[in-house]
Amino acid sequence: MTWDVAVVGAGIAGLTAARVCAEQGLSTVAYDMLAPGGRLISLGAVSAWPGGAVQGPEFAGALLDEAMGAGVEIAYGEVTGLTPGRPVSLETMDGPVAARAVVVATGLAPDDAALQDAQDWVGRGLSECASCDGPLYAGKKVVVLGGDEWSASEALELAAVAAHVTVVAPRTSWSAAAERAVAASPTVEVRRGATATALEGASALAAVALDDGSTVEAAGVFLAEANRPRRALADAAAGDPYVLLAGDVTGAAGTPTLLAAAADGRRAGLAVIDLLATGH
Repeated sequence: MTWDVAVVGAGIAGLTAARVCAEQGLSTVAYDMLAPGGRLISLGAVSAWPGGAVQGPEFAGALLDEAMGAGVEIAYGEVTGLTPGRPVSLETMDGPVAARAVVVATGLAPDDAALQDAQDWVGRGLSECASCDGPLYAGKKVVVLGGDEWSASEALELAAVAAHVTVVAPRTSWSAAAERAVAASPTVEVRRGATATALEGASALAAVALDDGSTVEAAGVFLAEANRPRRALADAAAGDPYVLLAGDVTGAAGTPTLLAAAADGRRAGLAVIDLLATGH
């Protein structure tokens, strides 16, 4: 079949865009590589939302229920390619998919540019997801790279299984609650003012080299600070009016917030509705 709308990325922006479209009767599918909810899945208490604090997974579940209740179909798997046209063609793990319009909401990726030969360490100690790979490092020493709120959440999740967690960050921008939680953990150490420059080891990771000449022993390193838009699909469709962007992938200036992501998802959804109704 040809969908009216395909959304790539089921974080808060993507799920909001998909729900808005489905509520108007458009057949809508939302793809996600891991699980709907994006970063919310691994966050603890989320306070910057009307109605008070809620746990990240609980919030993600509520967003998912709203989207599915509106008629959105959720598809699990990676979208590996996008070809502009009428309709737009998506390459997925299950084969090609066609859609009259596409919303790309692929969010941010950790920037590993400062790490020498970083991609050579994927599968050998380098990870982007504590909830996915943390159990592999039970009882071992690990390093978290990044100083945003997400890095604090990742460090605390890893602290529940790892022997020791070292957070390496040039600076930290944690909330007061995150600062207290990190400070209270006996197995989390924070190295502020430092930057990781290389990963070291033979067949598997053994240490992380820092810019001050020191090294930190580690069996695993987690890239936690996401600050590079995942633009591969967006760039493939540059200039196509039937491919819209939503959320952090737009690279909009300012500090990302949950409310901003939801608002941008709604904007994208309404734009798709107007586009498919009028043709422009």
